[in-house]
Amino acid sequence: MDHVGRWTGAAIIALVTLVLAAFAAAAPASARTLVLDLELEDSSGEAPSADHAERLKRVSAELRHALDAKGYDVIGDAATAQLTAKLVPPGTAIRSCNGCQLDIARAAGADLVVHGIVRKVSSLILWIGLVVEDVATGRVVTTARGDIRGDNETSWSRGIGWLVDHRLADHAPGKR
Repeated sequence: MDHVGRWTGAAIIALVTLVLAAFAAAAPASARTLVLDLELEDSSGEAPSADHAERLKRVSAELRHALDAKGYDVIGDAATAQLTAKLVPPGTAIRSCNGCQLDIARAAGADLVVHGIVRKVSSLILWIGLVVEDVATGRVVTTARGDIRGDNETSWSRGIGWLVDHRLADHAPGKR
């Protein structure tokens, strides 16, 4: 009787191990993610700032780095600018290009695409909005939005960090 119990226990452990291994193999650890540069939407009526274009590039790079650190397999941004220039007409914003972000992501071989805006209401009131989409289906995986105070490098950077840590980290491909 003791022998049968040991064999049964060993069989159960082996079966559980196989099932867990199958689930681990079926769920991808990460998905290739294309992060497009953020865009500025300024309704403040204030004079445009030359700093905004460079700040957008810097916080977009921070967003890529932070998402990569949280489990997104972020595609390098070298090809992103070329693909965007090729697939988006000049002067067209990603937020209003009727799905061109998916075309860009497909051309880059991405599974997910992240895009967003910094909306400036005034020099004090701004918000950042981000969208993560599944490239194959076009469905929104998640969105994230956060208000920031101050039109400066520090507030933009902190806003991106907070959104990644508190809104997007839980939706990293390895956690879905």
